[in-house]
Amino acid sequence: MPDSIRPVILCGGAGTRLWPASRDSLPKQFLKLLGPQSTLQETLARVSDPALFSRPVVVTNRDYRFLVREQLEEIGIDAEILLEPARRDSGPAVAAATAHIAAKTPKALVLVLAADHVVRDPAAFVAACRDARPAAEAGHIVTFGLKPDHPATAYGYIRPGQPIPNAAPARAVETFVEKPDTPTAERYVKDGYLWNSGNFLFRADVLLAEYSAFNPASAETIAHAVKNAADDLGFRVLDETAFASAEQKSIDYAVMEKTRRAAVVPASYGWSDVGGWNAVWELLSQDANRNAADGEVVFLDSSGSYVLSKGRLAALVRSDSTRLAELIQQKSGPDTREFAQALDSRLGRMSELVSATTMAAVNEVARQLSEITGKPIRATRAPVREGDVRHSRADIEKAREKLGFTPRTSLRDGLERTFSYWRTTPRRPRTP
Repeated sequence: MPDSIRPVILCGGAGTRLWPASRDSLPKQFLKLLGPQSTLQETLARVSDPALFSRPVVVTNRDYRFLVREQLEEIGIDAEILLEPARRDSGPAVAAATAHIAAKTPKALVLVLAADHVVRDPAAFVAACRDARPAAEAGHIVTFGLKPDHPATAYGYIRPGQPIPNAAPARAVETFVEKPDTPTAERYVKDGYLWNSGNFLFRADVLLAEYSAFNPASAETIAHAVKNAADDLGFRVLDETAFASAEQKSIDYAVMEKTRRAAVVPASYGWSDVGGWNAVWELLSQDANRNAADGEVVFLDSSGSYVLSKGRLAALVRSDSTRLAELIQQKSGPDTREFAQALDSRLGRMSELVSATTMAAVNEVARQLSEITGKPIRATRAPVREGDVRHSRADIEKAREKLGFTPRTSLRDGLERTFSYWRTTPRRPRTP
């Protein structure tokens, strides 16, 4: 019986393209947006057959370690949890996990998977792993190339080359190409290119040799990080000083686009990287008008839309192709990620926006900020200073009435109403 495959699950991403549901404190791999299990749990379940797979290794960071453990316990799966002390992208993460496995089994077959991808046909996925095995055992670094069902512009593509002898259906990789525009994507699909899934199967010794050949300094520091790793509450923690000095680089740039050992297995198993709210809508069951919802949602004269609303009734009226998450409209694309990052960078200052303005109104804004971002936002008064101003209880009640705050006041409306009101309202001097 051949040796089993050792899965490595990369689980350290922030998932900002699904903001605000996915946040740095609770990224998309832990969310149950598509069913009763998170994508992390579904990924672990796909590699749970002991006839083919052995105990997985989950690579994550300190912030998510207890989330990972909790979700493992929920589905009754045991795994090693390897902690990165710093985010260095997928290259160092893959190399560290591989070195960790190779310390005991130098030629182990390692399967690298992202924790936030969706596979709708798990049986076809397992069959693809079996198909990739001969090429991986022969010393190739095999990626899974998905057969496109439309000319996607959100994925990179792979151009397959010649068949690999005695390893059908694996083929050599002729070239990797970046995300194309629509006309180029249409040509790629017509010419038989495959989507690049970013998942791999390889022998541990082969991957480490290639990583060392192309990134010698980083490979050395990663080896030190693994060798000097320590146990902490059942987690294996990489050495911080060594790992932090590794160059931040994806596994594609670090190895796959340089190696001559790259191979691809064409596959079709209903794959998605859930790269935005449009992908969530496509993956969920839809009504006769192509609407999909998560939560208590009513669609009125609307079509092709998705609404996520937890804990409150939402209604979408006369709207087409709309994506609403936590009652904030989202559009798929990189602008969502940039907006989330911009907001996150300002959170530290938001808690201090308030000095002598109405605490009743601003507390409502702060509550909504906390709910939307998942981070504690507290409205605070500035220290009393000479010449400062204050408002009486009558002022505050008047402001509440004038502002018309309710628990459903939107973040934007709340901020605009609050600061517009106090910019135009006379205030009395405060006595220190």
